[in-house]
Amino acid sequence: MLVFALALAAPTSLTNSHERDIACIVEIAILADEQKRGVRNTDTFPDVTVSGKRWTGLMGAQIVEETGQPREIIAFAMSEAAKARQTRGNAVADLNACILQMNSQLATADAVIAPLPKPVKAQ
Repeated sequence: MLVFALALAAPTSLTNSHERDIACIVEIAILADEQKRGVRNTDTFPDVTVSGKRWTGLMGAQIVEETGQPREIIAFAMSEAAKARQTRGNAVADLNACILQMNSQLATADAVIAPLPKPVKAQ
């Protein structure tokens, strides 16, 4: 029985969806870094310095959970995606799509993880 349970928990490889998510994490991280440094023309995009960090954490945790891979492996995949992004250059359409994805997923997370209302004290 234990062997069967271990087989179910075996790590899986990254899917195309995971690879796209990692590429978006890289795009958002680069934009956030450029916005922090005041790089020209980044003010045409929404500020992602705070939301991007939160979304990256959520997506990273989701990828780790879905694949069963250690955080270090996912971090390495992100590092490799960042290297590939440097050789390919900027793609505004990709960045815009990633921002839309991030905003959508953060809105969903906010709806699911909404704080409970404060209790009303009896009089």
